[in-house]
Amino acid sequence: MSARGANPTSFWRIMYLGILLVFYVALSSCSLIANPPALIPETGPVAPNANAIAVSVVDENQRPILNGVIVRVSNSPQVDNAEDGRLGVITCSSSEFIAAWAPGYEINFRQCDGKSASYTIQLVHLEAIDNPNYPWASAAGECNLCHGNQFGIIDPTGASYDEINEWFKSGHGTVFDRGYFESMYKGMSVTGKASQSAQPIVIGNDLVPVPPEKNENYHGPGFKLDFPQEPGNCAYCHVPAAIPPSQGSVDLSTLFPRPGGVWGEGVTCDVCHKVFGVTLADNGFPFVDRPGILSFKFLRPDSGVFMIGPFSNILIKGPSLPPNHRSTCAPIFSRSEFCAACHFGKFGDMVIYNSYGEWKASPFAANPEDPRYRTCQDCHMSHMNVDETGSLWSQRQACSASDPNFQNFSHNMMDFGVDGNSGKEMPRMIKGAARIDMEFGYEPERANSLDVIVRVTNTKAGHKFPTDSPLRHLIMVVSAEDRVGTSLIQVAGERIPNWAGVLNSQMSAAGIEGYSGLPGKIFANLLVEEDTNIYPSAAYWNETKFAFVNSENGTTSDNRLRPGIEDTSTYSFSIPDAGHVKITVQLIYRFAFFDLMLQKEWFDRPDIFVVTKECTGMPTDPVSMVCKDME
Repeated sequence: MSARGANPTSFWRIMYLGILLVFYVALSSCSLIANPPALIPETGPVAPNANAIAVSVVDENQRPILNGVIVRVSNSPQVDNAEDGRLGVITCSSSEFIAAWAPGYEINFRQCDGKSASYTIQLVHLEAIDNPNYPWASAAGECNLCHGNQFGIIDPTGASYDEINEWFKSGHGTVFDRGYFESMYKGMSVTGKASQSAQPIVIGNDLVPVPPEKNENYHGPGFKLDFPQEPGNCAYCHVPAAIPPSQGSVDLSTLFPRPGGVWGEGVTCDVCHKVFGVTLADNGFPFVDRPGILSFKFLRPDSGVFMIGPFSNILIKGPSLPPNHRSTCAPIFSRSEFCAACHFGKFGDMVIYNSYGEWKASPFAANPEDPRYRTCQDCHMSHMNVDETGSLWSQRQACSASDPNFQNFSHNMMDFGVDGNSGKEMPRMIKGAARIDMEFGYEPERANSLDVIVRVTNTKAGHKFPTDSPLRHLIMVVSAEDRVGTSLIQVAGERIPNWAGVLNSQMSAAGIEGYSGLPGKIFANLLVEEDTNIYPSAAYWNETKFAFVNSENGTTSDNRLRPGIEDTSTYSFSIPDAGHVKITVQLIYRFAFFDLMLQKEWFDRPDIFVVTKECTGMPTDPVSMVCKDME
């Protein structure tokens, strides 16, 4: 989505309010020169013809710049990148501008007069200076002036620019919301109940500690419970603006429930839009001792306003912008490496957060020239079906001259909003991210039972599903009923483990059901604490290990769904004497372990039904079974 052409009287207002910027958060106080999707041909860039207007791009010493230079015309798909050694555009009216950018330079532009046959645009070299004492700008106080609540201003047909409110719905903008982060950091419930150790009980002649699940005053683990004198490294990703120039970590105890100003904004706009690159080790991953923003290469100015974004067509001057407002374009904004800084993390010897590594190991990351290639931003920020555009990665790259359609990027990373079917607020990208297929078998000579073969496939996530925090998991519930709704007896197949929870009225009212003992399985990254053997562990700051490792085939207790890889399991049920049966398989996304949610009083994070499949038919005639996906 991009700015609609406007007449001269409204053009400037539209220009300064209509900017779209990629990655985590909105770029501040700039304007985008581009055209709405409806006016952009699918054929891509418009090349200059023999009658083109010549454009010269020069540096401060009037020397021509051709290497990597891109020029664009506002409110038009016209773009040129000097591939033939020349720069030019077809037309440029008095209400339009020509913007220019080249690697290593700031963006600049010239207003057209509608009659000149040539234009010269001078670019200024970037200052390779980073000011560690730079005061971060506030999203709510500054970025919001141009990037919030701009509904209908750019495009009367309904298109809008509202990056701030998109970001407010994302995990980046809600770090301090609802007390989740605080309750894990401090070791308390969201209502403020602190965890307390129970007095040991006497068994024989021994004092035996009371396990957490038997302690009514235990409200889950907390980093500060285990390391009361340590700040931890949480701030490097969760509250990056709080990191001081010394790059030392910050004790977050005093920042709850939410501090004022930019510190309380979590992953705030300005932090991401000062990133020029990411430092990675030779293996393509962040250095272990450089978590979060310590991996970022920043360009923070000594004075004035300087922003970095994904587009090479950003206006930098005008009546509504400060005279010292500057900007540039950085290719890192469309690369998954940007995400690596916070979405890869080790605690001790165990990799805990690994969305980036899972993506690197997936088919989506194999070859940028493959039409199936996807970056994190392609899925989490475009919210469009890239397959339908037919574009290659080279056309979607930040700062490139190709495919101006890719200028509508949402900062609501998980598409958080109201689900149309359930009416509940949820990260809507989770819905439908996997597929369930079923087959059936009946062998009367072996046993009078119906075999249900369930195949589950991660069809949409470019990493394991679920990913990052090992608290997240999927519960697959298989149920079988006769014609009057009586449950059939399971005679073979897995059962859901106890830690999926037992019936609890308070949890049930919150939409978090107990599934312990039912037919089915769980897909999770299951870890155990090495010192205490607590299982499943939620205290990842302690030494952890896989709950099990199969020495023969190398499999571990991490059985989450890999991209495109099918998981198959079989369940057998006794069949009724007569009548049809109904088999239902539900795949349920849960934010955290049942007991942990109960301890922390996380009652506002209900389960999400990813997909439900229902099949009915005669069990003695498996071919007759008819299946359908349920809403």
